Amino acid sequence: MKLLTSELFPQSLLAIGDDCPEKLYLMGNVELLKAEKSVAIIGARAADRNGCSKAYSLAVDFTQKGYVVVSGLALGCDSSAHRGCLDARGQTIAVVGSGLDIVHPQENIPLQTRILQMRGLVVSEQPLGVKATPKTLVRRNRLQAALSQMVVVAQCPKKSGTMYTVDFARQYGKEVFAAEFKYHNEATGGNDYLLEEGVAKGI
Repeated sequence: MKLLTSELFPQSLLAIGDDCPEKLYLMGNVELLKAEKSVAIIGARAADRNGCSKAYSLAVDFTQKGYVVVSGLALGCDSSAHRGCLDARGQTIAVVGSGLDIVHPQENIPLQTRILQMRGLVVSEQPLGVKATPKTLVRRNRLQAALSQMVVVAQCPKKSGTMYTVDFARQYGKEVFAAEFKYHNEATGGNDYLLEEGVAKGI
């Protein structure tokens, strides 16, 4: 684990402004912070099968185009995005809301291990020993948005933590995309809203 120094500090985080973290904790391939092409692929923990499949396929597509995939190591869309990137032999950044000595959720310990084995990176602003809370998870969302050139919503309902990341992305002047589905239900409500309101472009 390394403490971020001024030499490593990603300039993209300066978009956060006064709430920019003073330090980051890193585990893995710190060179990924210098990636020229990065995309955050995010969505609901309780996404349905189609939503998880969409996150996976989007990650594969972007990885094949040379992007580093950024996500939050949560269940559902995040996990699918990380796996899609890894299966495409790419490198992914997991931005987490706990200290780096705690994997949240514990079900994703094997996934985090695989991310690190494949020269990925785990990033947190939380010191060791800090457990993830709703507040720290929202705060990690701003880091995902700032570290990425664009944010892609795989699937989420209208009321979802994913919307925090979308809001941060808009504040930082990042492009937002949302997956389009042939069906419309609660699971896709967030996508439908973002597309109908012109907040996001279809993908």
